[in-house]
Amino acid sequence: MALQDLGILVSRSQHAAHHQKPYNNNYCIVSGVWNRFLDKHKVFEELEMMLFLKQGVRPRSWNEPTSEWTEETESS
Repeated sequence: MALQDLGILVSRSQHAAHHQKPYNNNYCIVSGVWNRFLDKHKVFEELEMMLFLKQGVRPRSWNEPTSEWTEETESS
């Protein structure tokens, strides 16, 4: 948390953005330095498409979340 507070690691809110729709951005969840560039140039969207075309694996961002891959949280 100290490294997050110093801006060395992504903040908790920036990390949380990685877990929010549309699930196709903010891939760099450690430092976040490359997120703006990678998202702007759709690098991971292209990689997902290449993986799909070569291996037939659909990325999760192409579908709505299911209980199989969403985190369960306790309600207070």
